[in-house]
Amino acid sequence: MTLNDMSRKLFKNNRKQYGLFFFSIVFSIAMTGAYGVLQYSPTVTNVLVDGGSTQTISQAMFFGSMLGIVVFLVYADNIFLKYKSREIGIFLSLGIDRQSVQKIVVKEYTLLFQLAALAGLLLSVPLAYLCWSLLNLFLETQETAFRIGWVGLITAVLFSLFNWFILRTINRRFIKNVDILKIIKTSDETEATKNGNLFLLILGALLVPAGIIAFFTLQDIGGFLNTMLAFIGLAGAVWGVYLLIVQCATIEDILKKYNDKAYYKNIVFYNLLKQKIRQYTRSIFAATLLITFATFGIGFIAAGFIDGYNVALNEPYDYTINATYEHLITKQRIFEIAKESNTTITDIELIDCLLLGVQNNYKNGKNDWSSRIVVSEDNFNTLSGAGISVPKGSYTVYYDSSMEYKLNAFSTDSSLFYNPTTEQEFWFTQNEPICRDRLFNTRSVFSSFLILNDEDYRTLAATLADEYKAVSYMVNVENWQNTADFQNNILQAVISDNGGVIFTNWHNSATFAKTGSQAKYLPFEGNETKIARVWSLYPLSKLSSTTTQFEAFATYLMLMLFIAIVAFVSAVMVIGLKLISTIWDDAEVYHDLRRLGKKQKRIKGLITKQMLFVYFIPTVLGCIIGAFATYRIMLVSGVIYIGKTMQLVGCVCGLVMIIQIAIFFMLRLRIMRSYT
Repeated sequence: MTLNDMSRKLFKNNRKQYGLFFFSIVFSIAMTGAYGVLQYSPTVTNVLVDGGSTQTISQAMFFGSMLGIVVFLVYADNIFLKYKSREIGIFLSLGIDRQSVQKIVVKEYTLLFQLAALAGLLLSVPLAYLCWSLLNLFLETQETAFRIGWVGLITAVLFSLFNWFILRTINRRFIKNVDILKIIKTSDETEATKNGNLFLLILGALLVPAGIIAFFTLQDIGGFLNTMLAFIGLAGAVWGVYLLIVQCATIEDILKKYNDKAYYKNIVFYNLLKQKIRQYTRSIFAATLLITFATFGIGFIAAGFIDGYNVALNEPYDYTINATYEHLITKQRIFEIAKESNTTITDIELIDCLLLGVQNNYKNGKNDWSSRIVVSEDNFNTLSGAGISVPKGSYTVYYDSSMEYKLNAFSTDSSLFYNPTTEQEFWFTQNEPICRDRLFNTRSVFSSFLILNDEDYRTLAATLADEYKAVSYMVNVENWQNTADFQNNILQAVISDNGGVIFTNWHNSATFAKTGSQAKYLPFEGNETKIARVWSLYPLSKLSSTTTQFEAFATYLMLMLFIAIVAFVSAVMVIGLKLISTIWDDAEVYHDLRRLGKKQKRIKGLITKQMLFVYFIPTVLGCIIGAFATYRIMLVSGVIYIGKTMQLVGCVCGLVMIIQIAIFFMLRLRIMRSYT
């Protein structure tokens, strides 16, 4: 019999293990590829703001999931090698030198991995299309059409090569160092581990929330040092998760010290945990991170939808219609459009404004230029009834509570202003800021602006070109839910006035000369939802905010839902693989217990406890950590309706638990039939 004949025969005898490893590779590469295809799809990248928090978090979750999948593949490879070691032992016992055995195994492994990786890559695009199409049934919009992200597919190819190199190195090192006697006694081996420690358990429980709080708080403050400290805090949180899992797996030592009755009652279970501590911690740690990603991803993106929806419902005006003096829409024309649309206007107010350049002076000592909306004190007092006075040569910052972060740019007693038409610079001193909620619509450009003395305002207006002057009409109507025609006709009128081509970055135009930026124009046709998202003069309404503009952000939701699906399915695979290997490993223990007279019911109870530990520790920890991380990022992001978002996160966690319980009972039923 040749070596090839022996290899084929051994392969037939271990088809189950080969199949499991092959499937693990296919699944990992397919999921990574599908994730990458969507993460870098033009559908997604055209919506995600470059360098924005959503892009940063989605990419962090992408690479975090890849790290979890690497851990999963290393673990799957360890299980494969464990059963492959008997074959290696046979070859070595026949006198075949290690180098030849190494070549045989590496050749076999390479062929298996390449076929599996190729299958995974081929499946990645159809899998991404299938999942995206399924989500599109609920959220189909102009900007959610499926498009392949080739960068993501290339990333999946590189990821495959990276995993092949890692696993190949592990396999070569295993064969080089393997001992025949250890192979023979492998079933009797236990892992040396440190004892459980109550202090480390408490430390882990404290590090997780402390690290998450530090990460989001310091990231929000900004600066290189704070960013570095933030990631140190994140690393501390991850280490805390690992400590918690290790201490849960060695809980027997803590129980033995503080509650010996509970320990001796389940002594076999606790010792089985401790014997395989490294295996448990690796798989549970990876699964915990993946479920955390899934929970956080849904909570993070849902916060924006829930907050935006509820803010829109509670806006003081039903409509905010904006226009520049270059393309002015008049009050009379608005009434005419309302009449044509069978809409009754109950109230209409207007506010004039200018767009000027202002040098921002931040608390950290840095400064830059940006364009700012400026209104007159008389116009402000008429609308607000505040009766404020702005001395000549000064300005007052107005903001609603959601825009408090804007004050960071006005940390000094005065600011340098810039007239983009005359290119003149001049100083104004700063007065005490004013904060008022529900004065203007939060989502409009008037959520924050500067108020000037009437004389200063008129002087500047006389020298400023019409392109830097704007007017905003704030309109209330009867029954705004039934004004779709009015909303559409107003939008078409504004677009028609602009010749169908939109000056999308008008809000920055006053400082183009200072920042080096240029005007960006987009045709409205074909870019409807993008323009609704980026154009500050877009005619806003409660109707558009609660319905039409929802489409502009549907891609965010679909991406995060896909991320959550990938992370959750990956976690289930990691846990499932661990359960299968645990029961395989401990089958002999169960038989020994049966020989010692332990009843079948008690053995089933032991298996159930092991499954409960492996299956629900990552589920519970992942949901709790993901929910807490969502809560913290909302606190630093100025989200208003935090409670409503947390209710949704609670429902997501409940759904995850229900799915996990259903899968658990199916796996338990199958395992019980096989091993008891």
